[in-house]
Amino acid sequence: MSEEKGTVKWGVMGTAGIASWGTIPGMQKAKRCELYAIAGRSLEKAQAYKERFGFEKAYKGYDALLSDPEVEAVYIPLPNDIHCEWVIKALKAHKHVLCEKPLAMNEGELRRMFAAARDNGVILMEAYAYLHSPYICRLKEIISSGEIGKVDYIDTAFLTQDYSEDIRLHKEQGGGGIYDVGCYCTSMILSLIDSPVKYIKADAEFGSSDVDHMASVLIGFEDGSRASFNAGMILGTDTSDRYDRLFIHGSKGYIRSDVEYNGEGELSFEVTVKNSNGEKVTRAETVYAGSNYSMEMEQMNECINGKALPYITEEFSIRNMRILDSILDAVGYNDSKEQFILTNGTVIPAVGYGSYLSTENGGVQTILDALEVGYRYIDTAAFYGNEEQIGEAIERSGIPRDEIFLCSKVWHTDLGGEKTLRSFEESCRKLKTDYLDMYLIHWPKNDGNDEEWFEKVSGSWAAMEELYEQGRVKAIGLSNFLPHHIRPLLEVARIRPMVDQLELHVGYMQEYTLSYLRKEGILPQAWSPLGRAKLINDGVVSNIAAKYGCSNAALLLRYLNQRGIPVIPKAASKERMKENLDIFGFSISADDMSYLSCLPERGWSGEHPDEV
Repeated sequence: MSEEKGTVKWGVMGTAGIASWGTIPGMQKAKRCELYAIAGRSLEKAQAYKERFGFEKAYKGYDALLSDPEVEAVYIPLPNDIHCEWVIKALKAHKHVLCEKPLAMNEGELRRMFAAARDNGVILMEAYAYLHSPYICRLKEIISSGEIGKVDYIDTAFLTQDYSEDIRLHKEQGGGGIYDVGCYCTSMILSLIDSPVKYIKADAEFGSSDVDHMASVLIGFEDGSRASFNAGMILGTDTSDRYDRLFIHGSKGYIRSDVEYNGEGELSFEVTVKNSNGEKVTRAETVYAGSNYSMEMEQMNECINGKALPYITEEFSIRNMRILDSILDAVGYNDSKEQFILTNGTVIPAVGYGSYLSTENGGVQTILDALEVGYRYIDTAAFYGNEEQIGEAIERSGIPRDEIFLCSKVWHTDLGGEKTLRSFEESCRKLKTDYLDMYLIHWPKNDGNDEEWFEKVSGSWAAMEELYEQGRVKAIGLSNFLPHHIRPLLEVARIRPMVDQLELHVGYMQEYTLSYLRKEGILPQAWSPLGRAKLINDGVVSNIAAKYGCSNAALLLRYLNQRGIPVIPKAASKERMKENLDIFGFSISADDMSYLSCLPERGWSGEHPDEV
């Protein structure tokens, strides 16, 4: 530490607007905070900040600042898309890091950052300055006191101007209203409702640059509470206008506030409760808040000095990022993902290996080949008859079990509580594992005349919930379930299905079911993603694939990936296996996505969940 009683020497990586009008002035007011170094891509601009704010040193380039051994902590206000890169570089340089929100573009990045912080023995905190305000503390006090009863609904909004030109308009840099101001709304909601997320429903309006300009979101929580918010950039162009609101409803009253996010000075809001006569009584509350940025810096300094723990915790940042990921998926912002993260944090690779019929000739070697070329998701089922081969292949591969995502399914003849538990144990025995990453109900019915299907399915689901709660399964879900199968299950399920594996490909997209799954927060997953010969050899598919210099299979898989759907293609040869993994080096244009989406039906297996 610095010689002056715990004063921390800070470096600022970047000359972004929020640094100049928010964080750096807050640093100037904060106790035990020394403005030591500033870095920018332009030395001229860094020098200007040095003179303006009183930094001791100015650097051209961020690496130069990180190489300075005097710098103890850094503040990073860089574009969203390069947060991960520079945060990890700073952590590896053994600098404590305060990084602007949103800390990452997705939960995968976020987890890598926090892992780097732990590995290097330094502190990482996400910069939500407003959460350090006494205004937020007072809201929490009122809720904790029970004055307004149990919170059952929160509504908030953060709307700003649109921009003629701004980094927020560039998708490749993490632009859009959800990343920019929606994250304030989600973090506010999570600060006031302490319950796991049950579902997320969202819609958004996109501009010409493919970033969201207005989003509306509904979040349901396991304790029965709900929250909604509006976030976006729609209040005229370059007007500097904004609109903020917060409404917190409880069983005994409510709080209504127009205080701005990051508001300072005298902040007033209303609290309304019912008296003993049932009459509503409203009072005004006023809280004085200084610079949130100053309080944020002082809290970070206390953490660096070993006198406090980060107020914005790793757990909080992960929960918030997970919600943002789900919202961005729901509105169609994300057009390519190498992994999908469920609401409980389970990570599913975007491309898995479908083992049905794949092992008939090659047996164990086929699975070894799949693992060798890079697959870390193996999909199987009791019905496939190859679980023992897969278990042997994984054991022989030498790859640690926790690096492989392993999914199996209970066959429809084993539906019912006790039967499902026995089938699960048998699958684990054959696969040589004591847990599964995902377990699915393979089909909803024995056949079209199965009148007792729901009784058996609900019994199986209760058994799977038990396995999930015991930690024997990381994710539970369905396969080949349509909306009319899922609706009654949702009425009795304690734990909602997380995944529904369906036949999905360009020639058979089941759009009604996809829409339903999105609304219910259930991740669709594609089996038979290449359709059959009639689809994969189609001339239209070949012509579009030629434009991108890829195989027909890669085009079809990439289409589904851009629709936010993980895939589990089959392949017997190593060449085909590699081909099916190689879908992330190109992007299908909006026009070609539209064209492919409008192709007539073809390549359907003919298998219907009510007739199997």
